[in-house]
Amino acid sequence: MKEIILIIKKELTELFRDKKTIINSIILPVLITPILIVVVSKVMEFVNKKDAAKTIKIGLMNAPADFNQLVANDTLNKVTTFTEAADFKTLINDGTVQTVLVFPENWKTDMDSLRTGEIQIYRNEAKRNVNTRVGRIVTNYTEGIKNARIASLQIPMEKLTPVKRSYVEVGEKKEAIGKAIGGFIPYIFILGMWGGCLLAAIDLVTGEKERKTVETTLSLPLSKFNVLIGKAIVAAILGLLPAVFNIIGLVVGLQFIDLPPAFDSFISELVTFESLSLILLLLVPFSIFLSGLLIAIIAGATTFKEAQSKATPVIMFIILPLVMALLPGIELTWATVFVPVLNIGLAVKEITAGTMDMLQYVVILISLLLFSVGAIYLSYRKFSDENAILK
Repeated sequence: MKEIILIIKKELTELFRDKKTIINSIILPVLITPILIVVVSKVMEFVNKKDAAKTIKIGLMNAPADFNQLVANDTLNKVTTFTEAADFKTLINDGTVQTVLVFPENWKTDMDSLRTGEIQIYRNEAKRNVNTRVGRIVTNYTEGIKNARIASLQIPMEKLTPVKRSYVEVGEKKEAIGKAIGGFIPYIFILGMWGGCLLAAIDLVTGEKERKTVETTLSLPLSKFNVLIGKAIVAAILGLLPAVFNIIGLVVGLQFIDLPPAFDSFISELVTFESLSLILLLLVPFSIFLSGLLIAIIAGATTFKEAQSKATPVIMFIILPLVMALLPGIELTWATVFVPVLNIGLAVKEITAGTMDMLQYVVILISLLLFSVGAIYLSYRKFSDENAILK
């Protein structure tokens, strides 16, 4: 044990002498998440305000007077009246107008006869702001006509509503929100872990080859297994640190934006010792698994570039399970608890929703420990091959 601690101290001391390690492992994870959250929220707020203040160029053809008045009530609407059909597609594409509403010539007759009238709306589906605002105008106009018809026919409103649905929500709001956004949280720390473990593993193995110090390390009166374990633990620590600081950054960043009351309550319940401990406890064996796997992959690499090219494809086997965890219908079951990365993504969803089955949680933890032992064994086999390590 003393030998392993000696290796850990040696490698950590060397790594933290490098300012890049401190920046990548501590400073960036702490700052980047809250900065991204605040910047994105402010940009979205700015864009929404800007869109709401934009002038919309609306083309009208055969529009009744009351609809014309409804459009004119919004001073941001710039109206162009067409007396005959034109190439509205070209006019929209060249920016002359942004949307055109064509009423049938017999619109008044249809309305007076209580028939259904059809409005043709020429639009570009990509112009969401324009379509939303015009859709709101048409909806308000339609509601006005409907209410006038109901009043003229003297039909009580309750007769037009034969069925009224009353929902009794038996689940907690936290569960719905947790299941909806809980799958995104693992992206933040697992990708950070990957980056931290990758850089540390390359520096601890390939970096020593480039610095010509690997022979010195292996010549110490220490077993290769203890040297490997020490390096794997250091790589795991360098992977775990960004994950921890990313979570801290996420919590801090959410304090600087305005959240709906339901989300605010959800964040308060999420940031508890129990929930954070359950999440972080899963990351410990996973970080060891990552470090062991990466050391095994890059053990034979002789340069930083070669090591990076060998390890980079593994990221796909991390991203794909995380994507699967976001898909509807993919739940934490006894079949998915044994799938690495996917089980973490699904478990975090259950933890944030407050519905975690503790027996499944223990099984996930055990499976991750077994995977980490397997990865360490594989890396030991590679690390023991002097032809790969000393080349």
